[in-house]
Amino acid sequence: MISKFADMVKWSLVICLSPLLLLSSCSKKGSDGPGGGDYYFKLNVGGQSYTYTANSYATLSSSGDIYMAGIGGFRDMSVGNKNVASILVGSLSPIGQGTYKGLVYPGTSGNTPAVFFSWIDADGTTFSSLYQDNATNTVQITQLSSASVKGTFSGKIYNALATGSPAIAFTGEFYVKRVN
Repeated sequence: MISKFADMVKWSLVICLSPLLLLSSCSKKGSDGPGGGDYYFKLNVGGQSYTYTANSYATLSSSGDIYMAGIGGFRDMSVGNKNVASILVGSLSPIGQGTYKGLVYPGTSGNTPAVFFSWIDADGTTFSSLYQDNATNTVQITQLSSASVKGTFSGKIYNALATGSPAIAFTGEFYVKRVN
């Protein structure tokens, strides 16, 4: 089961970073956003709010028996891996409308969280969720179509390189264009 978690993290990087390349050639506007407006990925990190409107995305895939959704946004591709937020949702069933939290393999010795958060700040510092928060890190998908994904998220992230770093609240909402 540990290898499943490693595979999920590996796929999370592929899912969350590959749309950056796809979006560089996409239109910046979401013609069918709420009220006809832009797509968006809004987040609050430790009390600081960010909104990414021009560069937000969702991609759905599967690997073995795990179905995944990569959802995220970023401020500006020209600055590299800075100001990037991503969510990875994993499930044993196809991703659909509903609430995701806990473990992908509940009741087993598996340790694959159903929700994984990551955020790279303006300085390039990486923050991510930890296994022990699997019961409280939550993603709710309220709308899913072939064109877009809408929902909310909440949980905790930690400085990935600082052992024992304090938990930081990570909450927000998204209405993003599907790129696949």
